[in-house]
Amino acid sequence: MGFMDKFKETADKFGGAVEKGVKTGSDKYKKMTEKSRVKKEISGLEADITEIYAEIGKQYAESNPDSAEFAEFYKDIADKNAKLDNLRAQLLDLEDRLICESCGASVAKDAKFCHKCGAKIELPVLTPEAPEDAVKETPDTEAADSSDTAE
Repeated sequence: MGFMDKFKETADKFGGAVEKGVKTGSDKYKKMTEKSRVKKEISGLEADITEIYAEIGKQYAESNPDSAEFAEFYKDIADKNAKLDNLRAQLLDLEDRLICESCGASVAKDAKFCHKCGAKIELPVLTPEAPEDAVKETPDTEAADSSDTAE
């Protein structure tokens, strides 16, 4: 066997090994890709099922609001909704935004009209609250106070 024959035989072996390696790598890649696709589909279906159960529970809760069996859950939901309302109001204030009374869109505090529905934006009127335990001074209480100090 001559040099060229040995070289060709070695090159054929090397080429076969490379081809086998590429095929093995390609097969593993295809399998890995298929596994990822199947796992993603499983996760999606599980999420869909969870969403359906949540909707069943929500519909049951809305149609049976007086159910003593779930009263604790209803209270917890009401408490969390109140917290959400407060946090949303706080966020709107931090963002200098208001909610349009007509359509519910978020609008800038300095807007005159809603960008979504065109309704005039009425700024909320804030009234200062007087302390509940404050006593108003009347002529009767002033006289009583002055008589206490005269003794």
